[in-house]
Amino acid sequence: MFTRFLLLVLCCICVTVSYADPKVYSPYVKKGELAIETRGNTTIDDDNNKDGSQRHVFELEYGVTDWWKTAFVARLNKPGDGTLRYDSTAWENIIQLTEKGKYWLDAGLYLEYKLADESSVADKFETKLLFEKPAFGFRHTLNLVFEKEVGEHSKESVEFEYAWRTTKEIAEEIALGIEAFGGVGEIRNTKSLEDQEHRLGPVFYHEVEIGGMKIDYNLAWLFGLTDASPDHTFRWQLEFEF
Repeated sequence: MFTRFLLLVLCCICVTVSYADPKVYSPYVKKGELAIETRGNTTIDDDNNKDGSQRHVFELEYGVTDWWKTAFVARLNKPGDGTLRYDSTAWENIIQLTEKGKYWLDAGLYLEYKLADESSVADKFETKLLFEKPAFGFRHTLNLVFEKEVGEHSKESVEFEYAWRTTKEIAEEIALGIEAFGGVGEIRNTKSLEDQEHRLGPVFYHEVEIGGMKIDYNLAWLFGLTDASPDHTFRWQLEFEF
């Protein structure tokens, strides 16, 4: 059963990948852990400009210390009315700020520099505040995201986004959850609600271990909550940890 399901996930990697890159980050770091991750999403909408947009993300990460994890990321993007192309290369880092479970709230810091593939497109610097807390049998994770363009073609403003996840373990290594993603645009000139993108939906999480290698994957179906959001987004994530 698992083999068939994993094959389905791998097929999704090959044929589907959206304008945004929805992922919720935990603040935790594990020293010495090497991981390869691939994730993506595709959208479904009556509007041809939003329908069929795709995103591929490939990530190689390593836990350098017990508080710092670094990764190199490659992204491919396909607008709804365009073709799939290489989008950007990024260097991301997660710094664990608190010992897990020591305080009321676990916290971390995410820093990323994104180098655009086209010279006419600005590079971006992204900061995320990462928070996580277990409560009443659930685990809650929140990311507050601030993104600033840099370089010759950059805008002066800072954009704000968020990512949220609540999960509940229902069996050994299996969990169900809800994830939400959205953004208000530029902080000093926020978009009207109907022009903001907000998505929310259920997620299935599973973890298995094969020959000393841990495999984590999750599948999500997100529903658009505003006019600017795609009606539906299918998101997947697959990680191999060594």
